[in-house]
Amino acid sequence: MAENAIIVKADKGKTGVILFSDDYTAKVHTFLNDNNFQTIQTNPTDIFQKLLTKTLQQCNLIINKNQIKYLLQKKPQAPTLKAQIKVHKPGNPIRPVINNMNAPAYKISKYLVNKVKEYLNLEHQFTTKKAP
Repeated sequence: MAENAIIVKADKGKTGVILFSDDYTAKVHTFLNDNNFQTIQTNPTDIFQKLLTKTLQQCNLIINKNQIKYLLQKKPQAPTLKAQIKVHKPGNPIRPVINNMNAPAYKISKYLVNKVKEYLNLEHQFTTKKAP
C-alpha cells in the first residue's frame, strides 16, 4: 500500500502532502475535464519548432543570425504539468504548475522580454511600500 503513495508540494506554504498516486491522477483528470481541455492526436512540438526556426531566420533586424542557434531548444519537448494540492480548499483541488523550460519558444521568449525591457525605459522595475 505504501508504494502507491507520493509526496506532492502543497499550494501554499512549504508543505508536502502525502496521497495515493491514484488520487493524484484523479485530481489532475478532474481539473482537465472541468476546464474543457482536449486531447490532440499528434504532438505539435516539432512542427512549432520548425516554424519558430523559420521565423527567427527572417527576423534579422531583431535577432543576429549568429544568435539563432543559442535561442533554439536542442531537444524541444511539450511543456509538462505538475499539480500542487490546495490544502486550504474543500476537496483539496489542484493548482496546475506548467514547466515550459524545454518548450520550443522558452529561450526566445526570455530573450525578447529582455529586449523589450532594454528599449522600454520603465521608471520602476519593483515597487515597495513601507508599512506604517
